[in-house]
Amino acid sequence: MISELKHTYETLKGSLQALCNHLNAEQPAHHIPLTDSEASLATPLQWSCELLSDLTYQSGADGRLTRSRHGIIIATPRTQSMVQYVNAQKDAFAHQVRQIRLESEQLWKEASSELAAQPLPFRQGLSQSGLNRLHLKQCTRKISLLAEKPVKVGFSWYSHGRSITRISHQEAERLLLELGEHKTHIQVQLATLSTLKTATPLARVQTLAPVVRANIVFEHGRRAMNCPLPLFVPDTNAHGELPHIRDVLLEAPEGRRRKMREDDRISPEPLLPSIRVHTYRS
Repeated sequence: MISELKHTYETLKGSLQALCNHLNAEQPAHHIPLTDSEASLATPLQWSCELLSDLTYQSGADGRLTRSRHGIIIATPRTQSMVQYVNAQKDAFAHQVRQIRLESEQLWKEASSELAAQPLPFRQGLSQSGLNRLHLKQCTRKISLLAEKPVKVGFSWYSHGRSITRISHQEAERLLLELGEHKTHIQVQLATLSTLKTATPLARVQTLAPVVRANIVFEHGRRAMNCPLPLFVPDTNAHGELPHIRDVLLEAPEGRRRKMREDDRISPEPLLPSIRVHTYRS
């Protein structure tokens, strides 16, 4: 199964390289904002190709971060076909990753219950296949290809997103125990949790990193979407006119805080800060 994953990965890399070679040869109209230091090293299109084809963690980089840059690239019919093929390979790769994770976890449960030798976990299997530095999110995120050319694209920072997951009393206790029952601050939180009824609804909250959103205006309609990679907009002419662009600074603004909604049911302060668990307000 790992060998099949590696084959799909190589196919994905090849399709991305083909797309980048095509873009560098065609030199389509584009808008890719760069810092002064980035612009001194490569052209905007070269930076875009590096970002599109980057599937691994950078040495010394925070593994929780995903490289991104917004922008717009004109996509001729040939480019559109190549982008669609890349996205199909990303789908195939993501499917195989899910299957291997499912298989690996099941094997691990069976093996551990029988006290047998530990099977290779997913990441270790990747390491033996030369894929240990794989950045799964960068491998599987799609390249956005619009169905029609917009009239206007306005970029803006979305800096107050949250991921909220319902969590049970038992799950919260397990997560705390995994952090170390002997630790004083964990004991305090376990004691706090024990004061709640086991049926008390809890929410695990994660503040999401700021993202650039594209507010897209078509002749008949609008659409908003996150824009971690340049948008590909269709045109029969590679050097056709770009839509009107309202750009944004490359760094997210600091100091902006999420305004509490009146209907927000999540308590503002975490009950169990070590695992980001909040209660619901009545």
